[in-house]
Amino acid sequence: MHMLLEIVFKELNTSVVVNLEKSVEEVRRALPFTSTVDVWKQEIYFPTPIDISYANKDLAYKARIGSVHWWPPQKALCIFYGLSHQYTPTVELGDLVDPVNVLFDIESGVAVDVIEHKREPSLAKFGEVLERRGFTWSTPLRNGKRVLVAYKIAKGKRISVEGSVEPYGIYIESEGIAEFSTDLASIRELSILREVSSRHRYARIDLAENGLIVVSACSRHDEEELEKAVEDVEELLKNLI
Repeated sequence: MHMLLEIVFKELNTSVVVNLEKSVEEVRRALPFTSTVDVWKQEIYFPTPIDISYANKDLAYKARIGSVHWWPPQKALCIFYGLSHQYTPTVELGDLVDPVNVLFDIESGVAVDVIEHKREPSLAKFGEVLERRGFTWSTPLRNGKRVLVAYKIAKGKRISVEGSVEPYGIYIESEGIAEFSTDLASIRELSILREVSSRHRYARIDLAENGLIVVSACSRHDEEELEKAVEDVEELLKNLI
């Protein structure tokens, strides 16, 4: 059993979705609730009314990028989006579906509403394309608009993408790989990456609006072409991460 949990940053009209794979009923019983975010290193966390019974064997002492944990002292949900690890032992519950870089600009003090996520029906046919490739997908908010996000763990590596479905086509962007820099060594590395990406029809090395280097692709409103584009993004990412 799993559940999609939506965390809405009310002041930003933006949300992220968590795929919960453990303690689903305990979390569901506490919904909906409101809280306030704290940021510590590269982790956001917020206290909750969630009560989870656990044994010592359930405790986690390390955190993967994108993993979601419950921290007993504050009954807090914690989302790790970088190199940080937990302050003290936690219980791992699942993973962030969104690319982690959506959390980079979240600051302490932001209010959140936490609810069970309902996927946007108009994006379902595109989400199902990703599902066929082993992804878990959801439709969080970005500045008030529903977008398509998806993730999977393949051979221990996290792959996460965001898709913007426009009337004229679909744009796909991966989780950030690194920060863009204009120093000579970085430009040389980018040239090598672009050479690698030139072997792919759809996937390319690109720049996100927030200055991160990403793998992106685009496609028509064609499910077969979208699947090929996503496969291309996956293959290029596997060579980079």
